[in-house]
Amino acid sequence: MQVKNGDKQAFEAFLQRFWKPIFALAYRFTGSSQESEDLCQDIFLRVYTHVQSFRGEGKAFTWLYQIAVNVCINWKRKHKVMPFLAATEEEPSRRSTSYEALMHLELRDAFGSLSSSDRLLLILRKFYGFSYEEISEILSIPTGKVKSRLHEAKERLALKLGPFLEGGEESWIAPKSKHV
Repeated sequence: MQVKNGDKQAFEAFLQRFWKPIFALAYRFTGSSQESEDLCQDIFLRVYTHVQSFRGEGKAFTWLYQIAVNVCINWKRKHKVMPFLAATEEEPSRRSTSYEALMHLELRDAFGSLSSSDRLLLILRKFYGFSYEEISEILSIPTGKVKSRLHEAKERLALKLGPFLEGGEESWIAPKSKHV
């Protein structure tokens, strides 16, 4: 990693490459462009000042996300706010069918009512596509625990969405357990 060697151009390229996904992650926590911008500056400053701690055992992107998630969680604790669901989708447009608009609102409400750890797991897996192993590294928890907690989070989301899943898209949801 050239950034580790103090190459300022490499850091600028790193910053350009990862600013948008880190901003999107911060926005999901803050719901504010200004706050997200401030968090990104803090995150990349920490990366720059702590780049020597990167051991190179995993991907630089995973290491960056570990820093970003920790900074965002600390921000949330300090501000005592619930992370905002500002996923890649936008508010329903006027052209949306009323069912699509209703589904968007139901998903937003159901997702928002989950615990912050459930939301974080779902965001890292479904929005960013991280593997179980990468999530394990980011959150510093065993891979098996990631799998079980993610499965439980999907089940809780499925319960909250209940009737809206009948005949609808279920890619978010774990298969319904016989015990539920």
